[in-house]
Amino acid sequence: MPLAEAQLSTFLAVDRDNTDDAPEAFLSGSITDAQSRYNLRNLVEAGSGTASAAEERVLQRLLDAVGARSDLAPMIVRGLRAATLASGQSSGAELSTDPPLMPERIEQLAWIGLDAETLALLTPYVSLLPVRTTVNANTAPKEVLAAVIEGLDLASADRLIQARQRNPFRNVAELDALLPQGVSAATERVSVTSSFFEVRGRLRLQDRSVEERALVERRNLDIVTLRRDRVASVESLGR
Repeated sequence: MPLAEAQLSTFLAVDRDNTDDAPEAFLSGSITDAQSRYNLRNLVEAGSGTASAAEERVLQRLLDAVGARSDLAPMIVRGLRAATLASGQSSGAELSTDPPLMPERIEQLAWIGLDAETLALLTPYVSLLPVRTTVNANTAPKEVLAAVIEGLDLASADRLIQARQRNPFRNVAELDALLPQGVSAATERVSVTSSFFEVRGRLRLQDRSVEERALVERRNLDIVTLRRDRVASVESLGR
C-alpha cells in the first residue's frame, strides 16, 4: 500500500496567515505485508536449533523460481542454525568455532555469507520475522506461492493471483478449490490473514531526507512496534 510523495502541508492544518517562504517538505511511504514473503525463521526451530528439511525444500523451490544459485538453501540453513545455537535461542550444545550473529533484517544475511547481488535478488521474496509464520495467499507473489504450495507451478500461481484480485480468499479451502488436481495448500505454511507488516515513511526537504521503517505486529486491536530504524541521507537533485 504505497503513499506517493506529496507535500507535507497536504496532511497538516493550513495557517492562512503564514507567509513563510521556507522550502516545502514532502512525505512518502508504504505499508507492506511482511507475510507476503517466505519467512526464513521457519527454517530452524528456535528451541532446539533443529533444521527443517521440509522447509529447506520450500526455500529451494523459491530460489529456483527467482533464478538464484542452487547452493544457497543449505548455506542459509547452516548460517541460521549456527546463529540460533550461538544466540542462546537453542538449548543445543553444538556450536561452531566462529558462529555468526543472528540476523534480524534481510540485509544482515550478509553475516552468513550472502553477497549484495543475492540480497537484492531475494529481498522481495523473503523476510526474517521474530517467530515462525505462514504465508498470506492473498498478498504473496507467484514465486512465493509456488514455493510454499508443493506441486504448484508459476503459471498456476499466476492464475491464483488473478482469482484473488477478483475475490480475496476467505479461507484456505477456497484456495484449495482453485489448485490443480492433486495439489493442496498445507495450513502450517499457508493462510489468508497476516499479523506482521513493514511500515516505511520518508520525509524530504530539498536534497535532505530521513527515512524511518518499522516492523509492527497486529495483536487483536493493538498494533505493537517490534523494531524501528531511521536513516538520514543527502541526495543529488540531478541539476
